[in-house]
Amino acid sequence: MSDLNLSQIQTRLNELFVTYGERKLIFWFDPKNEFEEDIDKKQIQLNDAKIYKLESRTQLMTKRFFEIEDKKNNYLIYAPFKKMDDDDENNHLLSIMKYSSQFSADRISLIMTQLNIPSNLHDTMEKYTKFFGAKSRIAAFEKLMTTKINSKQELEITLIAVVTKANTAQIYSIIQALLIDYTNTSSNLYDQLASFGLQEALWKYISKYYGYTAKEPTIQKLAISFFANAFYGQMGHQKLPANLKEYEVPNQTTAIVSFMDGVMNDSRYTATFDKLSKDTYCLIGGDKILAKAPIEELLAADIFEPIHILVIQYYIRQLMSGDLTPMISGISLSEALILKQRAHFGIKYVHQYEVILNAQKILKYVLNTNTDQFTSFVKDYETSSYLVDQYYRKFIWHLDRCAEQDKFTKLQVLVEKQYRTFLDEIGRLWNALLYLDERPSMLDFYDKFAKNKMKTVVIISDALRYEVAKEIQQFLEQEKKYSSKMDTIFTVLPSVTEFGKAASLRGNHEPYEYIKDTDVRVNGLKTQGTVARNKILKEKNSNSLAITYENVMGKSNAKELREVFNGQEVIYLYHDQIDATGDKIGTESQVFNAVENTIKELIALIQFISNGANVYRFIITSDHGFIYTRSKVEEHEKIENPSSSDLDHVERRFIISKNHYDEIGIGSVKLGDVLHNEDDRYVHFPETSAIFKKAGGGQNYVHGGSSPQEMIVPVLEISVARGSAQKKPVTIQLMTAKRKIIGLSVALEFYQTEAINDSVTKAQYSLYFEDGKGNLITNQNAYYADSTSGQSSERFTNFTFDFVNRNYDTNEKIYLIVKNEETKIETEHIEFAIDNPFAGGFGFDI
Repeated sequence: MSDLNLSQIQTRLNELFVTYGERKLIFWFDPKNEFEEDIDKKQIQLNDAKIYKLESRTQLMTKRFFEIEDKKNNYLIYAPFKKMDDDDENNHLLSIMKYSSQFSADRISLIMTQLNIPSNLHDTMEKYTKFFGAKSRIAAFEKLMTTKINSKQELEITLIAVVTKANTAQIYSIIQALLIDYTNTSSNLYDQLASFGLQEALWKYISKYYGYTAKEPTIQKLAISFFANAFYGQMGHQKLPANLKEYEVPNQTTAIVSFMDGVMNDSRYTATFDKLSKDTYCLIGGDKILAKAPIEELLAADIFEPIHILVIQYYIRQLMSGDLTPMISGISLSEALILKQRAHFGIKYVHQYEVILNAQKILKYVLNTNTDQFTSFVKDYETSSYLVDQYYRKFIWHLDRCAEQDKFTKLQVLVEKQYRTFLDEIGRLWNALLYLDERPSMLDFYDKFAKNKMKTVVIISDALRYEVAKEIQQFLEQEKKYSSKMDTIFTVLPSVTEFGKAASLRGNHEPYEYIKDTDVRVNGLKTQGTVARNKILKEKNSNSLAITYENVMGKSNAKELREVFNGQEVIYLYHDQIDATGDKIGTESQVFNAVENTIKELIALIQFISNGANVYRFIITSDHGFIYTRSKVEEHEKIENPSSSDLDHVERRFIISKNHYDEIGIGSVKLGDVLHNEDDRYVHFPETSAIFKKAGGGQNYVHGGSSPQEMIVPVLEISVARGSAQKKPVTIQLMTAKRKIIGLSVALEFYQTEAINDSVTKAQYSLYFEDGKGNLITNQNAYYADSTSGQSSERFTNFTFDFVNRNYDTNEKIYLIVKNEETKIETEHIEFAIDNPFAGGFGFDI
């Protein structure tokens, strides 16, 4: 024999002779005489035993020796021949063999030594000899042994884990592997278990840890049982309906829910879980089951995707019926939708839920019409009413991304009607109180905002209305390096590009005049195009520049960027995506998507310039806003064109004419009063959201009129801190002082340590308990730490943890885990003791 095998045998024998005061005799029969020479040459040395070589003709002498002469010492009795049969009348050592043990230098014994498996598991190892016939399986087995195997259960589970290619030698990992295999329409892994005689052991441990038993178990039946029990368990039920009774495991529902939560929350298994959920739903007749479930219970469930469809349909019905604040078990619509969006299948329905949420906000909003002060009315729009325009934009944008938009048709009709009413009401009140000097004019923009001792980049994004700038501001406020201040000004009338962009160039009370068509001049100079605007800026300050967004973003590195901005003091940067999209008939319906892209582009633009060109002051502004509605503009929403002169400039939202048209529903002001000159022409505009009748398309996206959506221009001033640090994620803290769990359920209180602010960002944490071996033993709670409240009392949250129903050792140590879901780092590992004298009957190892 090789030295390696002798070493293994010696190690094994020394292990077998470890005793606790009693003498031990071990027979070693070697019918092939493979080790006789090694024994004779004393190649095997034992620590706690002597070696006695048995000759075939010396049985009586041997019997006398062990029963009379030496009854104290341990002996290895080596016999270089075949073991005698028990019924052999010449077997004089039978009585000694009955109270002694036997050793075999077979392959299994050597493998056990290699794997450090105790000798009392030899029979179990022998049972699975076929498994150990391949070196690759032995290597895989050894790899999965994270700790020493001490029991038959640990041995069999590790064997099953190797065959099923599980990630760990845990029963939950084995089930995951089998479900994946089953989902791929394969039974290969399960069939291999049969070839190694391991199927019976598999079902034994599944029954022990998850309670599932069946006369003829299959992986499909197991999947049905897990999904059915998890579904009803999520809804708070322990019992299944009659048609699913054979799959019921009431004493282990928590274990199954925890298992399914773990699979759902593991991105590695998303595709598998989704397919398995869909297939199982069909097998059990899911439509009928969900139809019987009350909405209160469905709100807590997420095991089947169609649950979300029913929740969405419910809220649509409630809003359509006039219930604008639907409550389910004390949960508001917004709270419920956040809960559902964060669920496993919720990611597929984010747009649908956002459609509902924004629809509710629009339908609930009541415009304040009890003011006769224009100052108050403007302030109200800047702080509150602007949100309706934002809600409507979000409603349409998310609706465009829903797969089945027809489900929202009736709701959309209701929202369109409500939003149109809002536009008409706010427009009518605005024009009844209109006072142009309430805010600075766009004509004062250069002197009031652009001209500054600090290098300033003025980003003029065409048609960027106030509500869009507010969203940009909210985003920037989440970043520590940015601080911002929002002002507003009134654009000139008509609220169109040629007038607004020209007005923003005027400084030092320079003459500003409208010639005709699109010809608007500052100080006698034409304002159309970047070259012309650059010339006007340089007349006021030679260290000025007019440039386009495309030219800036086209720079490939910081050096090229610095070459553009170095030495400049006032830079006008022109960005045009919203107006360019909305003004074209073919892309008019995509204007809200252009808004979303604009928000991303402007934020990226500021980051690009500030990092690459060392610019620390920015202003985001616009030339005008816009009105957009998705629904078809009806005839009653159009105003007959009152123009009586071929010289009139007629557009959908304004008319410029020497004539004064005093018609119902039409407002007007002297053009000279708007432009601060002596122009005696009039600019006319609808007092509501209506448009003038005019041939051609493009009726949904309009501007040029005097509504707040068109006239109020944002002036968002942004300061970039030099060398500022990144924001840190908010932390959470366990507030419950008691560190002992009694019973199978406990509620713990957690505290968000800080409010979300300019230096602290929101974070998501996963909360759960595990035992000393790292096994999950409760449900997992998701803590979205995103409170912005400055009141510490409003940043406390309670979570309930349900423990699996198994026997726990007295004062067994368990651990509360707090894990940051983004970084996957455990931020807390808090020790608890558990005392569950009434938990019982079932083990657990998920």
